[in-house]
Amino acid sequence: MSTSNEESVSIVNAEVGEPDPVSSAMGGNITDRVLDATRAALIRAEGRKITLAEVAREAGVSRPTVYRRWPDVRTLTADLVTRELIGTIADIPARGPTLDDKVDRLVAVAEALRGNRLLDILWRDPSSALAPYVFVRLGRSQQAALTILRRAVTDGQHRGDVREGPPDQLAAMVLLICQSAIQSHAIVEPILADQWSVELRHAVHSYLRVQP
Repeated sequence: MSTSNEESVSIVNAEVGEPDPVSSAMGGNITDRVLDATRAALIRAEGRKITLAEVAREAGVSRPTVYRRWPDVRTLTADLVTRELIGTIADIPARGPTLDDKVDRLVAVAEALRGNRLLDILWRDPSSALAPYVFVRLGRSQQAALTILRRAVTDGQHRGDVREGPPDQLAAMVLLICQSAIQSHAIVEPILADQWSVELRHAVHSYLRVQP
């Protein structure tokens, strides 16, 4: 599991795909302004629905500028969530090549996502833009995370400290464990308290390690 920070971010960007012509025409700075405005609006709303017109006002751009790139709030929020994931991965430094090192980093990423105010608001709203990616299908962020995890599992198997098994299946289960733990952390807070990360680490490490 030797995937580094730069490699991880590159994988995420590759999975998300190259910017489309409209995004390129807008320029990255305008795209970031719109995403920043969306983040601010969603946090301020705390679960209340927002509109593209509201985002345009917040960003200081015209409505057509937003509409050309994002047909609705759901697709805009999906791009914002992808950016949040990329930023979180980039912010957590690589630790080392062993299973222990990689699980520690994975848990650190999960902790950061658990503490992300935007994601916490979206997780709490069953009708939010995240709902389809919990109950219906995998989103781009999840596909990118699966690619990172799959490569990490394969590396660990080659090194000998990750158990045998189809890497895509092992990666999918690790994603499910972490996503479920992040999504539902609030309901077990009275039970786990500050042991949440300890137990998550144990669950992932025990699942991946070579059994004696």
